[in-house]
Formats: sequence, structure tokens, C-alpha cells
Amino acid sequence: MSIKERFSRALRANLNGLLDAVVEFENSGGLKQYLDPIPGEIGYQARSSGGPKTLRDYYANLEIPFGSDLHTAKESYKRLMRKYHPDRHSESPEMEALATDLSQEITRAFQAIESYLTTGRY
Repeated sequence: MSIKERFSRALRANLNGLLDAVVEFENSGGLKQYLDPIPGEIGYQARSSGGPKTLRDYYANLEIPFGSDLHTAKESYKRLMRKYHPDRHSESPEMEALATDLSQEITRAFQAIESYLTTGRY
């Protein structure tokens, strides 16, 4: 057997081992297990559908792409708060209540993203 054949077989064996490890990782939950918060941690909020809020949900609440930097999150937070602040909707008690709930959710999302980007946890 030539060196080329030995190298080829060794490389194939390592790649197959790597592919097996990837399949095992995905079957055990993949990246989702690292992105979903654990009950009791900061950032854990019950969803209306029953599950916890994920980091992706917080990015979606700020209307920015998942993985955006802190500067982008802060700009979006300020823009959304200018738009949905309860003081801007004080003409109607219903609208003010909705704006209060929405601004609280926007603030919660920004705090979770800020915590994640500065400390690695949310």
C-alpha cells in the first residue's frame, strides 16, 4: 500500500468520525440547547405559546438580524422606544396600555441582548 493510499484512508476515517460526531450533536439538541435559556436564569420569560423566550426572539423583538452587534441593538432599541413609548400614545387608555406592554417587552429584549453581548449570558 502506498503512502497516498494510507493518507487517503486515514483522512476518510477522520472525516467519517467527524460526521458521526456532528450527527450525534444534532440528535442531542444541537445549538438550540445553547441558545434557549434555562428556567430561573435572567432572560427566561414564558411565551404566549408556552415556551421560554430565546435569544432569537429577543433579536426579532428589536427587529434586527440574529447576531447583530450591540451598537445595532442599541440603535434599534432607541428607534422603537421613540415609536412606541407610552407617553406618545396617552390619548387613549387602551393604546397607552398596549404601548406600555410593548415598550416593556422591547426593554426586556434589549437588556437580554446587551447582557448576552457583554457577558455571554442572558
